[in-house]
Amino acid sequence: MAQRYSIRCRDGGIPCRAEITGESEDEVLGKAVEHAREKHGVDLTQAQTLARYARSLIRPEETS
Repeated sequence: MAQRYSIRCRDGGIPCRAEITGESEDEVLGKAVEHAREKHGVDLTQAQTLARYARSLIRPEETS
C-alpha cells in the first residue's frame, strides 16, 4: 500500500475542519494552497514563510 499524507487546517490554528490528503507531500501542498485561497482568502504562494509552515504541517497518515 502506498504512503498517503495529510494536513489539517486546525493543526495550523485555523478554526476549520478540512483535512486534505494525497499520495505525496507536493500533492497535499497543492491542494492546501487551493483550499487556503478558496476557503480562507489566503494565498500561500505569495508568502514563503506561510508556505514553509504549511509544508511543515503535512504528516504521513497512520496505517493500520
